[in-house]
Amino acid sequence: METWNREELYAEIWEQPMVKVAPKYGISAVALGKVCRKLQIPLPGRGYWTKKEFGKPVERLPLSQVKDLPIVQRFKFPSPEQSPSSVPATPEEAPTDPEFLRIVEVESRNIAIDPAGPRHKLVKAAEKAMKGVQPDDKGILHPPYSDPCLEVRVSKTALERALTFLNAVILCLEAEGFAVTVQQGKHGTGAQIFGYRVSFAIVEKLRETGRREVREYSWTRTIIDYAPKGELEFRIGDYACGQRLRDGKKVRLEEQLTICLGALLRAGRDSLISAKLAKQRELERQAKERERAELARQIVEEEEKVQDLERWVSNWVQAQQMRDFIAALEKVWTQLGHDLSPEAQKGQRIVWMKQQADRLDPTMAGPPSILDRKGELNRW
Repeated sequence: METWNREELYAEIWEQPMVKVAPKYGISAVALGKVCRKLQIPLPGRGYWTKKEFGKPVERLPLSQVKDLPIVQRFKFPSPEQSPSSVPATPEEAPTDPEFLRIVEVESRNIAIDPAGPRHKLVKAAEKAMKGVQPDDKGILHPPYSDPCLEVRVSKTALERALTFLNAVILCLEAEGFAVTVQQGKHGTGAQIFGYRVSFAIVEKLRETGRREVREYSWTRTIIDYAPKGELEFRIGDYACGQRLRDGKKVRLEEQLTICLGALLRAGRDSLISAKLAKQRELERQAKERERAELARQIVEEEEKVQDLERWVSNWVQAQQMRDFIAALEKVWTQLGHDLSPEAQKGQRIVWMKQQADRLDPTMAGPPSILDRKGELNRW
């Protein structure tokens, strides 16, 4: 283990984004941001790297001289001289898409919640609505179903704290340009993040207070009694499989505000990435469908050519057989003394048979025939 070099770390995080500095120390950008806050190292503000990239003037906050800083330790990273077997695997390169960089920047902030600060209109409306609601058998207040309301499911004791936390979340989201809306029903509270709606809610955890057996007709069932535990939980997405952030033994939910904001933004980014992947898969499917359609067309075209070839070969063989037959018939008729001159009946028959053989032969341009007009019958 070794301690952080405050001056060196300050220089590094103002030289390049934390997502690029963090892998050097084998930690995430979020963890690096926490280290900077503990060491009171100022961080680049929103838009700093974008402005710097486009050559616009930026302000670098000075490193202040402070006393009595906490001692923050870190794992010592292996030096290049150490054996390769002792060097950990190179961490994966962090994403560089603008959504991810924005999330990391938000997560690196230190945002304090002001309980006495201005209240958002959605919070004011929820406060008014929840005061007229009676708690259920577990002591939990539920939003009214008749009107849209923030998704708050806590006891009367925790209501003020829950609304204060939601107020900070909503104000921070809207300051970032993400609109928050409420609607009736489950998952009614949500923010439009990166073009996709991400629902969120705040609930109070329950604790078991006792069990009792209740006789019902011919059987007995166990009823478990619950009471509010006083611990808040921030839920993102679906209640069953969504992300949950809650009060801990040492860290309250208010101290995890930027983590909650980052989780909301990450859920929106996940939806964006999923939509892009789905679109890419659809484009690939359409491309494969076009490829299959083109292959089918080529196969049909090739089969037609093969069929034409087979028909030509069959006609050519048949024409050759006709000529052999005509030659044999002409020989027999000659031996029998029949008149085969062009004016004679049998002579005209021989000429006609030779013409039919020539018409059937695909290697020759046969004479015209009345059979060529057969298609005209369909138009009458």
